[in-house]
Amino acid sequence: MKLSVEHAATSQVLRAILTLSALAYVVAPGLAHAQPAPSVVRETVESITQETVLNHIAVLASDQLLGRDTPSEGLETAAAYLADLHRSYGLQPAGENGTFFQRYPFGFMGPDTDAAQATITGPDGTAEIRIGSDAFVDGGTEDSFDAALVYVDLSRGNPAPGSLTGDVAVFELSGSWGQSLWQSSSDQASVARAAGAVAIVHVLDSGFSSSVISQMTSTLAQPTWRLGGDALLPRLFVRRGALESALPRESRPWESGATAAGVSPIGGASLRASLPLDVLSYSTPPNVIAEIPGSDPELSREYIVLTAHFDHVGVGRPVAGDSIYNGADDNGSGTAALLEVARALASLPPTQRPRRSVLFAHVSGEEKGLLGSEWWVDHPTRPIGSVIANINTDMVGGDAHPDTVAVLGNEYSSLGPLIMRLSRERPELRLTTVSDMWPQENLFFRSDQFNFMRKEIPSLFVFAGLHDCYHRPCDDLDFVNTDKVARVARLLAYAVLEVAASNDRPQWNASGLTNVRRMTSGGG
Repeated sequence: MKLSVEHAATSQVLRAILTLSALAYVVAPGLAHAQPAPSVVRETVESITQETVLNHIAVLASDQLLGRDTPSEGLETAAAYLADLHRSYGLQPAGENGTFFQRYPFGFMGPDTDAAQATITGPDGTAEIRIGSDAFVDGGTEDSFDAALVYVDLSRGNPAPGSLTGDVAVFELSGSWGQSLWQSSSDQASVARAAGAVAIVHVLDSGFSSSVISQMTSTLAQPTWRLGGDALLPRLFVRRGALESALPRESRPWESGATAAGVSPIGGASLRASLPLDVLSYSTPPNVIAEIPGSDPELSREYIVLTAHFDHVGVGRPVAGDSIYNGADDNGSGTAALLEVARALASLPPTQRPRRSVLFAHVSGEEKGLLGSEWWVDHPTRPIGSVIANINTDMVGGDAHPDTVAVLGNEYSSLGPLIMRLSRERPELRLTTVSDMWPQENLFFRSDQFNFMRKEIPSLFVFAGLHDCYHRPCDDLDFVNTDKVARVARLLAYAVLEVAASNDRPQWNASGLTNVRRMTSGGG
């Protein structure tokens, strides 16, 4: 049974948690009543301590929260804790309906292949597409549709946003099955979704193995947790021969050549389909969004968004008798850092507060595929066009490099040099900031900042590295270097204040933006 956020205060677990959170005020009182002075900012930022960070991680990584899986009662309890603290710090709710919460549709579902039907109609007649032998399906939709087929050749550029509204986007997908082909299909789906397509047809080679089609039909029919709503664009992977049986050669753009724009309607051809989903369970997990309004009448209309996911992977296979995957570093550490930055900045005197507005977005579903941040970026509670920067913080408490933190993406935009300079100028932080130490992992495109990069918002990823306790029960409170987390939080606070104070917005480097566009597949 899911714990209601509105009634979470009646929970024995939450009462214990809120008692723990009160310790933060004993250890490091806020400075809301301090008199303005030249050192007020430094004094306030230095109120972020090892002890205040420890309080938060102790709550988030407690066994009572059972690893904060998405969705779960433990996740709901963590969300209530975050909202309660932001309210006590004086931040404004920036979720939905005047609350700190934004909820998104999330279902345990898979394609209902037994009920799936698809027919291609073209100048040469009608061809039934047999699911399991001619094609396999990913995603689905509650509504049947009959829509025109439009061929897209990405080598000539991406279609404009909205240009395929109401159409079925058709892409060639050549090669044998494997991770590379699946990634190519995902890239095509991102483009089609941005262009407004109602469905996608991926045209497979004629010789594509029928055994692979059968295997993929069974594999993709297995239910998984998926982001709901418009994210479940139905995709049909069809053998070329099955598609071409209804299309004369002259109407096949992949043979006759696409238009210069790369988009060619397939004359007189349409797809009529019913591709329903089998939804076994449905949930609406929370993001928690809080705001410090900017102090400048003009710049306050712009937003710096700090993100950190607060979910983890729940309960799993026991290791040494422990089955709770507490996620103290992943990502109790980043969540605690954001809480402390919020507390410190909100306690500054009004004249010292950030000129731009600062949004603290605690997102869930990261472990399921960056789902909470994807939902917020595509359904923002503040104008997405007013977001001028994103700094994402994930796993900053590992002790493999006790005085080092990596700033991933630092070479992509002006944000990187700024935060690198700040760490050099403030030796009291005892932090060395470095570039990506794991370039082979492509980590800059694997956490929640990715979804902001889809919108071409300058972004950074603050990260201390993977470790032996990653996604294991040993990632608990004793594992985390809380002093390091506090120092990272202080660096974040200084960075936010500087970005907020500048008259200039952060900017991508030309080469950085080119790479971002390539890696995000134009899915803005």
